[in-house]
Amino acid sequence: MPRPRHEPDGVAPDVFTGIGRAKGAHIKDVLAALVQRSRDGSLLPSERVLAERFGVARMTVRGAIDDLVARGLVRRVSGRGTFVRRPTLTHSEIFRSFSEDMHDRGMTPGSRDYRARTRPATRDVADRLGVEPGTPVHSIERVRTADGVPMALERTNLPAERFAQLLTVMNRDESLYAVLARVFGVRLESAEQTVSIARLRPAEARRLEVPEDEAAFLIERVSLDAMGNVVEFGRSLYRGDRYAIQMQVSRPAGT
Repeated sequence: MPRPRHEPDGVAPDVFTGIGRAKGAHIKDVLAALVQRSRDGSLLPSERVLAERFGVARMTVRGAIDDLVARGLVRRVSGRGTFVRRPTLTHSEIFRSFSEDMHDRGMTPGSRDYRARTRPATRDVADRLGVEPGTPVHSIERVRTADGVPMALERTNLPAERFAQLLTVMNRDESLYAVLARVFGVRLESAEQTVSIARLRPAEARRLEVPEDEAAFLIERVSLDAMGNVVEFGRSLYRGDRYAIQMQVSRPAGT
């Protein structure tokens, strides 16, 4: 029985033209964007449909889909088609930066929507950093990506007096922890962290490219240096469809 014709939903017709770009690269970008907007298990349009819409040979489309398969973004099922595949990343108890975590997984970390400023500390932030309310703090917010895919909305705060030049020496894609070590000689050794579930607000969902009201992991972290001094207080949202939380538990001694 022939597979039903399945059209690409939610894709503007003009994206299929790829004016001024190599067809293969353009098709890969369009399909990757389509996958990121689709839910886990969604059926992709057939090679025949995509070839017609892009105006290319099916072999060209097949090569683009092969690239998605290699990246783990889709899976082929014989006789049924190609389906969106959402790999789940485990957020473990090991203390490391987002950049370190992605590098360890063989992925390329990056950032977008980078916003950095110095502002007076709110009472909440001041309490976590151990400073007086109104004390200047550096506030950094950005969407963290892995292989170009939004993974987390990261917000963090650091005392401006201790790290005066931070916002001038740090770039959008750089690891904060790497900058602290390289420029200020500060290495973070431990953290107190809590994890809860939060519903993304519309603006947050758009930045993470997920449906509105999607569930996310809210991770609050107070990071300490080797002397036990508070360096950073962060409150970040990790995509619930891409992460699982791992922790070790044990029974009390003697029970």
